[in-house]
Amino acid sequence: MTVVTVFGSTGAQGGSVARALLKDGFKVRALTRNPESENSKKLQKEGAEIVKCDDADPKEVIEKVLKGSDSVFCVTNFWAYFDKELEYGINIANAALAAGVKHFVFSSLAPCNKISGGRYNVPHFDLKHKIEEELRKLSRENPTFVTSFVYAPFYMQNFKSFFVPKRTVNEATKEVTYVLGMPSNPKMLPLDMGDIDDIGPIVAVMMKDPTKYSGQIIPFSGDCLHGEKIAEIMSKVTGKKVVYNFIEPKEFAQFGFPGAAEMAEMFSYYNEFGAFDKLDKTQASKITKLTNLEDYLKKSKFQLE
Repeated sequence: MTVVTVFGSTGAQGGSVARALLKDGFKVRALTRNPESENSKKLQKEGAEIVKCDDADPKEVIEKVLKGSDSVFCVTNFWAYFDKELEYGINIANAALAAGVKHFVFSSLAPCNKISGGRYNVPHFDLKHKIEEELRKLSRENPTFVTSFVYAPFYMQNFKSFFVPKRTVNEATKEVTYVLGMPSNPKMLPLDMGDIDDIGPIVAVMMKDPTKYSGQIIPFSGDCLHGEKIAEIMSKVTGKKVVYNFIEPKEFAQFGFPGAAEMAEMFSYYNEFGAFDKLDKTQASKITKLTNLEDYLKKSKFQLE
């Protein structure tokens, strides 16, 4: 039985990957900072081996944890470690190589700074791409260490957290409207988005055929829509009136919450280049059925109060 170690196994990406691998008959070693969390216990009940490990652990500790693993899925967390993400990601890559791992699937992102000619600075994208470059280098130097990459778009789950439409009431007519405010420019490129739960089945297929996916990037997008269409679909699903309000990225950057400025830069990049620039977005839909926005909203019981 193939043993796959999953980093970030209790998070959105790692959790989806761990569940999909278990469903497909892989033996899953699920790494987590907190083995006592509810998500850890749930994964254990589903058949995963739960192991305490942190991205920030020394190489020797991570190497020991990875011993006996055939493959690894790794997603690094910029929002937990910020600029240390690069150091920790490269450390994990080297630990995997030293532990004898044969296939390493990394959740990477586009190099925004490079593609935009230095105009956009989005560290949680750019640092992941630097880790990707290091992994590719390790593969070139060690041909038995195969690396593959998956790129996620804007999460549809964000419509239930960061971008929940806000309820407004017209004082004169008492009409209730919900306003979806985002820095996605209606006059530029539409927004690639995906149900992050779709990443699991994609990675599971990649794990079954390392040779086919060696060096490959699989980006996925369940829908690609302008803000007005997103609002229209939300209205259809909820039965409430939802309207779109474009917020200029420069204005959004001043909102003051942690990460606002970086998110504004990300949207500026999305508006001009899209999530995946020139990559082939059709590959993922050949691997698994991708969730469109309407289906996601229905599946997740999206409501507006």
